[in-house]
Amino acid sequence: MRDRLTHYMEEKSMRKTPERYEILRVVGFANGIFTIDVLMQLMQQHAEFQVSRATLFNTMELFCEAGLVIKHSLATAAHYELRADSNPKAYVICRQCNTITKVSTSTAKLALQNLHVRYFNIEDTLVYMHGLCRKCQAKKRQEAKKQKKPIKQDDKKHGKR
Repeated sequence: MRDRLTHYMEEKSMRKTPERYEILRVVGFANGIFTIDVLMQLMQQHAEFQVSRATLFNTMELFCEAGLVIKHSLATAAHYELRADSNPKAYVICRQCNTITKVSTSTAKLALQNLHVRYFNIEDTLVYMHGLCRKCQAKKRQEAKKQKKPIKQDDKKHGKR
């Protein structure tokens, strides 16, 4: 990854700053999808020096342009993920609690193996599926049960509900 970043910055005649390399190193500590807030915490824990939030945003945009990081526009904030390989990536996103869960690579490959678009060479495959997670489904069922009030025996005799 470091070599790819160096090559990209040389092609674009950009400065090769220690901050950029340090941020790339720390991004490696992130497991899966992360936000700038999570990256800021990782920087505090693992970085040899600290950078501003603006530097993180700008550097993440640079990494996206260089093809090192994927930017996901999910929920309320931008999320990022280190681009480790070219395997298809699929995610399920709960529309109630905004939890993002990565679907296993083998499942994503199976689901997408026959996808072909005429006259188009697909380089990356990202799929987002929105719905309700297990916890939110359970909450929804509980709320539905609470709303259904049981009919009392006395009310049945008098025709009341």
